[in-house]
Amino acid sequence: MKQGITEKVLTIETKTKVIDVIQSIAEKKFNAIKRFLEGEEFKEAIIFGVYLWGNLVAQKLSGYAENIYLVDIHEFMKEFINTNAKFLSLNDLKLKMMKNEVNPDLLIDLTGLGGVEPEFLAKFSPKVAIIEDPKGVFDTEIYELDNTDERAFYLLNKAEKIGLLRTYRKAKVSKTSGTMTLTIDTIVDSSKDIMALDGVLYAIPNLRYYEGILFHNKDVYKFLDEVSKPAITISSITDVSEKAEKILNKNIDLIHSFVDDVYKI
Repeated sequence: MKQGITEKVLTIETKTKVIDVIQSIAEKKFNAIKRFLEGEEFKEAIIFGVYLWGNLVAQKLSGYAENIYLVDIHEFMKEFINTNAKFLSLNDLKLKMMKNEVNPDLLIDLTGLGGVEPEFLAKFSPKVAIIEDPKGVFDTEIYELDNTDERAFYLLNKAEKIGLLRTYRKAKVSKTSGTMTLTIDTIVDSSKDIMALDGVLYAIPNLRYYEGILFHNKDVYKFLDEVSKPAITISSITDVSEKAEKILNKNIDLIHSFVDDVYKI
């Protein structure tokens, strides 16, 4: 906490950082996957999509699969990986497939809108497949672009079990279930709620266009530095630190993730 523009005003930065919100959402999503995989064991897993939480999935899956591959079209994404999972570019994976060096019995597709093509997924015959559904609410343009159902359809006769990972915010609207979308919406809505507190002059979400830093500049370390900053900066005449943290946690708690069994839909 610092003094503001006068002795009467405080500048408060939340203890909760942007990365904390990202990780909380990622944990919720993985817990949904964990419930779906309960009792299963695998020899080899392929996870499509390192960004934004594929690395966490790989880390958490270490108790479920002996061998884990993280696949991404962006070579620089391997700098995110801090697990025993092996990174493969899409071309590397295709080469291994030609040599029959990969045979995953668990396939997880986290690529969302514009991600892995259904025809490519159909080349695999996993025991279990999980596809993240990127849709949040009904938006005509998003629904036209999304091919989640098509991906599941192409795997219907290939996988023994298929699940669709869905994530929503209770009583709130997010256009997609993407981890970054949910992170931004959670921080922005928390800022609005903090603004309503007595004594608060303003609350600023400390957000950047993170995906520009990552995908345009290809700077993983700059990205990690930016998301490691406090989620919100508050100008207030009273100390609302604890209330602000409670508001952030309350908004994070609105996020719910679950996996639908395709055969039960």
